[in-house]
This record gives sequence, structure tokens and C-alpha cells, in this order.
Amino acid sequence: MITAIGVVLTVACSSGGSSEPVVVLEQISPAEIISHSSDALSDTTTFRFALSHDHGNTILTNGIEVSKASGTAMAPNSYTLDADTLVGGFFVNTRVTVIDQDSYMTHPITQRWELLEPGTSPFGTFNPASLVASILEQIEKPQIAPLEASKAGSYVVDGLLPAIALKSLTGGVDETAPQLEVRVTIDGTSLYPVEARITGRATTTESGELVRTVRLFEFNSDIAIEPPI
Repeated sequence: MITAIGVVLTVACSSGGSSEPVVVLEQISPAEIISHSSDALSDTTTFRFALSHDHGNTILTNGIEVSKASGTAMAPNSYTLDADTLVGGFFVNTRVTVIDQDSYMTHPITQRWELLEPGTSPFGTFNPASLVASILEQIEKPQIAPLEASKAGSYVVDGLLPAIALKSLTGGVDETAPQLEVRVTIDGTSLYPVEARITGRATTTESGELVRTVRLFEFNSDIAIEPPI
């Protein structure tokens, strides 16, 4: 278990005399912040997540474009996913449930749930817990973000990522792609990573201006993932 770094103080507001909690963060190195956050994430059992984009979409190696997605995760290998995708130029809402080795997905036309044959899921490599862990583990040259990017009660760390860090999202990467820029926001009290904003392409078909934002919330909440059929 990891001990939270943030210290909560109570201060009086000058206007009404009421008190509000203020989190004073310990000044530790960016590398230590990332390390502590990685440890905190490894102790979580469940969380919710959301993925959004600016200037393009995540393009999987099978050609499916993901514009936005959300879902739940249960460590280590179960999750649900609700994704807006483009398949051959057509919009398709896709829902996925993965429970260990079993993958279920809605049919693109009927929207009925189907149990997929092993290895046939278009999201076969996706794993939200592994994705965020990989991002934290592979950040290079971490540094505290500029003051204008700071958020009260949070650590904000900038760094660089190799494209391979996103393999569990895209299904494959262009290993010759330039390093991606990443900005990670970490809650100062719990040390959970609550947002990762990643700029750059991971595959040959993505835009170099692509910005992916992954948000995590409701850690260790009461989430149950069950077979949909």
C-alpha cells in the first residue's frame, strides 16, 4: 500500500469566516510522483474511464476509427466499453464486455450481443488498466508542467512517450513514430492518475496533431461486470 502525499489543512476564508480544506502538496520530484501514482494504480480494483479526441481519432490497426469511448474496468482483465466508431466510413456504436478470456460485442446492425470466438474481437488487445499502467511506466523525461497548467490539489507532469506505450489501445503501433507528448494529472491526495493528455500519432494512419485525452474516475467503486447474455 502507498501512503498519500497530500496533506489536508483547514484554513479560514477571510470573507465569511468559514473554513475549507486545502491540499498542500509535498514537493517531490516528477519521477517520484509518477512512480507513486503507478503504485497507487496497481492497488486499485475498479475504475471508470473515458476517451476523447481532438484533431482526429484513434485508428486501430484493423482500420476502425474510435472517436470517443467510455466504460468500466475491473482489474486485471475485465472491462466494459461503449465506443462511437467509424467502420468503412459508416458510424457504428459498439459495446463490448470482456470478462477474462470471454469477449462479447454488439452486432453492428442488429445491436444484439454476441459471444465472439477467441481472437476475433476488433478490440482484442484493448485493456484500460494495462493502457494507463503502460503510460505511467514509460514516461520519459518527466517534469512539472508550466504554472498555467497547474490544478489545485493535483500534480501535473509533462513528459514524452514512445508509441509502443499505446499498443494496448491501438492494437499495434508504428515504432518509428516520433515520441508523443504526454501531460498526466495526478490527484495529490490519493495519487491516482485522473487524466492523461497525449499528443501525436501512434500508427501510420493517424494525424500527427491528434490529441487523445484519457480520464479516470470513481476508483474502487462498486462496479460489477457480468456477461450480457
